[in-house]
Amino acid sequence: MVSPPEGDDRGTVEILDTERPLLRERWLSLSRRGRVLVTASACAIALTGALGYVVATRPPPPPPDPVAATSIRITDVRIPDGTSDFDITLRAAATSPVTFVGTSEGYGNLVLYVSPVPGTSLTAGEAATLHARAIVCTCHSPLPPRGTPLLFVTLRNGHGEGRAQVVPTAAQFDSIGRAVRKACAN
Repeated sequence: MVSPPEGDDRGTVEILDTERPLLRERWLSLSRRGRVLVTASACAIALTGALGYVVATRPPPPPPDPVAATSIRITDVRIPDGTSDFDITLRAAATSPVTFVGTSEGYGNLVLYVSPVPGTSLTAGEAATLHARAIVCTCHSPLPPRGTPLLFVTLRNGHGEGRAQVVPTAAQFDSIGRAVRKACAN
């Protein structure tokens, strides 16, 4: 509090912020319950900030294995009349981006030409149709047993490379067997 200058008939003038209590005095003037509440609130804010920082700065998860991220199945086996080859249609779907690297045959008596060509990419959530032309190259060896993969598709993503097996269903295996017998009969 300051007294007004002489000749000023106003009362006492108060100047703010001259006699503020110190932080320690304010803290001690709080009730025990108030101090606990302030401390708990400060800890909760600090913990929330630390957790937010950890979540915001953690690295993204690695991509899944390319084979686990891809589903490839045979959708159609088409046997044209009068030829020694037949068409196989496949459907490929991926849950993360993958790239087709190549293919290899699983049956020794067939040669498969698959399109699209190696280097073709499949994005997440996308489905693609693959076309394979199967040519019977030898009639001396029998077809392998049911459950044997017809085709191995090599895939690559950020995780690495993997080989997906394409196994025909029982009906598709029978269709392939008929196509091979028909080609060998010609």
